[in-house]
Amino acid sequence: MAKNNHKTLIIVLVVLLGIFALLQLNNRKRESTLRRDLVAIDTAKVTAIHLFPQAERGAELVFTKGERGWRIRKDSLEAPVEKSTVRRLLEAVTAIRPQQLVAVGEEKWAEYHVNDSLATRVQVMQGKKTVADLYIGKFTVERPAGNNPYAYGGRNVSGKSYVRAAGDEAVYAVEGFLPMTFNQDFEAWRNHRFVELTRYDLRKLTFTYPADSGFVLHNDSTGWHWMLDSEQPDSAAVADYLNAISYKRYSRFADDFQPSGEAQWSITIEQKNSKPTVLKAYTDKKYHLVLHSSQNPDTYFADRDSSIFRTFFVPRGHFVKK
Repeated sequence: MAKNNHKTLIIVLVVLLGIFALLQLNNRKRESTLRRDLVAIDTAKVTAIHLFPQAERGAELVFTKGERGWRIRKDSLEAPVEKSTVRRLLEAVTAIRPQQLVAVGEEKWAEYHVNDSLATRVQVMQGKKTVADLYIGKFTVERPAGNNPYAYGGRNVSGKSYVRAAGDEAVYAVEGFLPMTFNQDFEAWRNHRFVELTRYDLRKLTFTYPADSGFVLHNDSTGWHWMLDSEQPDSAAVADYLNAISYKRYSRFADDFQPSGEAQWSITIEQKNSKPTVLKAYTDKKYHLVLHSSQNPDTYFADRDSSIFRTFFVPRGHFVKK
């Protein structure tokens, strides 16, 4: 009887060891299928990025690097892109690190939005070589521990996005909200800069208006004592104006506008240790007013409600002491 019990224990032990070995083998297989890096690129060598965002219904946006910097193209329309925008885009690509293998097989792609019809695809090029090709799928939001309604939506909120590499059946979960970075339309990627000025480096503003109604706003070397032509202006009005124009971005574009002559209004802004910035305003039948800045020379901004114009092209009386 004791021998039988002994044999039974040995058999049970062997079975348990076998199960343990199978579990370990399965874990090793799962670990081997988890790719540690989906992307390995030298961002300095990137020459183009092809983006197929769902925000454009999968239409292709092409970022290219040239002598004039980065530009974006959609069909026949081309526009400049800020260098910092492309840098952030590439940083987002290189930061993708798989955290979990969530599915394998094409039948699961639609569930995670990593198929052709639901994903935002991004291809990174070095010359003619594709160095990264990813399908960015949906994301999920994870609530903080304790389900605190005040913590949710605050700094503690986190999320997962789902990604698949082209040519790979596996779907991976990665940290962050990747669709919010990549799934943007053509207008969102463009250079929106109208003007960026260092408030206390401003030295002189020359307002050139019709019918000799222009004037000059200038200061001494301190950057604090301003003059309106040869008069003392309202210092509060000057300060408010300079603060208002120091940093402006706009997203209403007049891509088909071509100036047929000189601008009706212009402002030449001179700064310390910097070349002048020239702002121009044109009248136009289609857009009402069109604004241009030398800081973004390839772009014209539409101003149908005159809001941009009113911010910058103020009358002389705006600065006169009341």
